[in-house]
This record gives sequence, structure tokens and C-alpha cells, in this order.
Amino acid sequence: MKWVIVLLIILASRSTVVITVVDSQQNPLEGADIYFCARYAVSDAQGMATFKEIPDPSGTPSGACMVEIRKEGYLTIVDAVAVTEDMSLQYILYSAILSTLSGIVYFDTSDNPAPFIALRMYDARTHEFLGPVLTDAEGRFSFEVSEDRSVYCIVSDYEDQKFFLSSDTDQVLVVRTAGILADVEVTVRDDKGRAIEKAHVTLEAGETLFEGETDSKGIVTFQQVVKGDYTLVVQKEGYTPVERGVSVAPSERGGLYSEEVTMVRAEGVLHVSVNTESGVPLSALVTITGVEGTRYVSIEGETDVSLLPGTYTVQASCAGYTSETQQVELVENGIRSVTFFLEKQQRTVTVVTKSFPWEVILLGVVIAVLVAVLFLKKR
Repeated sequence: MKWVIVLLIILASRSTVVITVVDSQQNPLEGADIYFCARYAVSDAQGMATFKEIPDPSGTPSGACMVEIRKEGYLTIVDAVAVTEDMSLQYILYSAILSTLSGIVYFDTSDNPAPFIALRMYDARTHEFLGPVLTDAEGRFSFEVSEDRSVYCIVSDYEDQKFFLSSDTDQVLVVRTAGILADVEVTVRDDKGRAIEKAHVTLEAGETLFEGETDSKGIVTFQQVVKGDYTLVVQKEGYTPVERGVSVAPSERGGLYSEEVTMVRAEGVLHVSVNTESGVPLSALVTITGVEGTRYVSIEGETDVSLLPGTYTVQASCAGYTSETQQVELVENGIRSVTFFLEKQQRTVTVVTKSFPWEVILLGVVIAVLVAVLFLKKR
């Protein structure tokens, strides 16, 4: 009884699927080879083939029935279909002969080509997405498609403008850019608000790249940037590079989009330690001479000093100790340690011994005798 119930469930879940094959003009195609759900049929004069007792494929790994339709002179179609009930499917076969759709894209006027802009191609009847195309440096594009297929394209994100394309001649697409293009102004300053000149700035999205250098005011401007998401990179020697994502959206005031970037100096850290020979920390004066000139730092045993990358001469001095000098190389975002062990100075006492001044005493006696003689004669 159990197996009978299972069999009834299986039979109840089987469906009938009718597949119709037509050409691009909706004419039935007879003689098309149709492979469907591991079965085979050929379309009749009405372009139809019927497949009966198709099981529900939802329990299979793929969860769908595969469809493949072939006919000489036409492109092969491959599809996957979920079958849960009786259904009718229609497929359009397009010619295997390809034609090239080509042309050039302009923004607003014919003297303003649109380089490196993405175009999206669609089937004009089914609105099926056929693929993307990127214009070259001169705004030109080309796309291969069946000669009997009608195609339209959308330029970038400007959804309300559709351009229907023909292979008869080069297409000229003039896109109205109000609301899609913006001039992007990037201002670069340091952490104290001062303008940074000659910073290298890039704005990139896929194969679209804008690049330039900031002027004396720290500003660089990129013109006619299509709205969308970009990666902004700012580099300047002696500063930490900045990289971040930006979403360019034209503002209401003249289509100008502004972005401000703050850069910080790309410093390293010098760790200085001053001790006695036995390792006891000392209060010392540290003199650092290098790319930033000379700096004097008073320390209590040890300290960290932030400096620009470069070569420095470091001297440690302490009263009663012999000064010591070392030279170090500091790299960007690196940490370099310098340790001093100062020797205690030896105190030298100099004793000077002088002889008794007999000459002076003798001279004084002579003078006294002469004075006495003169005094006696006058009497």
C-alpha cells in the first residue's frame, strides 16, 4: 500500500511542457532539435514540440530541467527551467550570422566625445541584457550581435535615455548629461589646515582613470566625471598615502562635487634611553640633528620622539657624565631604538705648591736699611 501511495504521488507531480520555437520575426521554426529534461524532440510546422510526464526537478541537484535548442543557421539556446506544473515556453532563435554595431558617444555636443564610458546592451524585444561595452579613448564602441536582432543601449547610469542601434551605419549617440556629469574638486591639506602642493591625486573606477597634481592652493579638479563610485588615492612624499572610496554625485550648484583630504606626515618613532654604565636611568639632555634641523629633548631615562624619515645624529649629555653620540637611520612608520650608557667623569684635583718668597723679603730689608741710613745722616 505504501508503494502505491508513493507511485501515485510521483505520477501526480509529472507535467506537460510545450516548447515553441520562432525566429526574430515571430515566424515558427520547423525542424529545430530540442533537448529537454533528458528527452529529445523536433519542432513541427508550427514550431512546437510537446514533452509529457516531465517530473518535478526540484529534488535534483540542479533543481531545474535543462533546455538546449539547435537549428542550422541559428545560434544555439541553452536554458534552465523549473517545472512544477503544465507550462508553455517560447524561444526565439537568432541568426548565426553576426553584424557589428559601432559608433561614437558624445556628451551634450558632437565636439565632446565620451572616453572610457560603459554602455549596456539589451535585446529590444525581450529586454534581455546582452553584455557591456566600454568606449575607447575617442569615445568609440563596437558590439557584435545577430544580424536579425534588435538592440538598444543605455549609456552609463543614465537610465532614461535609450539608444536603438542599427548595423547599417555608424551610430552617433549624444547623451544629455544634466545630472550625470560633475567636475570633481579635490582639496588636500595637512593636519594643521595648510595646503599641500604637488600631491599626486587619482580617481579610478575600473578602466576609468583621472589623475593630476594639486596646485599651490592644494586643489586639483577633474572635469566631466560620470557619477558613480570611485577610489580616490592621494600621495605625497613625506606623508602617509590616503586611499578611500567616494561616491561622485553632482550637487545642485553647477554640477561641482568637492572632496577634502587631510594628510599627516609620514613619521617614524625614535626611542631614546639614557642610563649609567650599570643601567640606572639618567635625567639627560638629548640633542637630535637631521632633516628637521636640531631638536633638544630633556628626558627622564627614556622617551619617544616622532621624526620624519632620514638620518639623524643623536647625542646624550648629563652633568657628571661623558657625552656620547650615535647615528641612526629612521624609516617611514618605523620604530628605531637608541640606548646610551654614559661613563661617569673622573674628578681631578690639581694641587699647586709655591716656594717661600725670600727674594721679596730680602728686597724689603735692603730698602729698610737705606731709609734708616738716610734718616741718620740728616740728624
